[in-house]
Amino acid sequence: MEENTTKELPTVRSVGIKYGLISALVSIVFFLILVLTGANAFDNKWNWIGLIFSIVILVLAQKNFKDDGNGFMSYGQGVGIGFWVALISVLIGGVFTYVYSNIIDPATMDTFYQAQQQQMEDRNMPDDQIEVAVEWTKKLFWPMYAFFGVFFGVLLALIVTIFTQKKSPEPGF
Repeated sequence: MEENTTKELPTVRSVGIKYGLISALVSIVFFLILVLTGANAFDNKWNWIGLIFSIVILVLAQKNFKDDGNGFMSYGQGVGIGFWVALISVLIGGVFTYVYSNIIDPATMDTFYQAQQQQMEDRNMPDDQIEVAVEWTKKLFWPMYAFFGVFFGVLLALIVTIFTQKKSPEPGF
């Protein structure tokens, strides 16, 4: 009997989901470390560290796709991987954040809103505008969390994939 040695190539979705799970786990662990050490998890400086994590995870996902596949990755495939990584990470991160901020530590969102208010005050916004902005933030937090999480994930993929793509020498159909 012949043994089937055909290797199944990874798909954009399978790699994106795998690394989306990794990204969500890294984000959750990072958030918990900040909380447990008493750091303000909503300080903007942490966004830069999160961005670095996101870039590294995306590059590793795209490298995995090329290494486990045929060695190539088109620009569209790279962006697709970024979309799936962002979507899965945002969904899992959103569920975690919702549970954490509503069950484990309900004061979390108050801290977030206070940080937002302080940033607006630092920009010398009038009090009435700050009040309206905070109210809108409270109403739209979860939809905007999801939308902007995926949006910025895809935007990041659009940029990163410029450098990580490796076009196949075979012409496409």
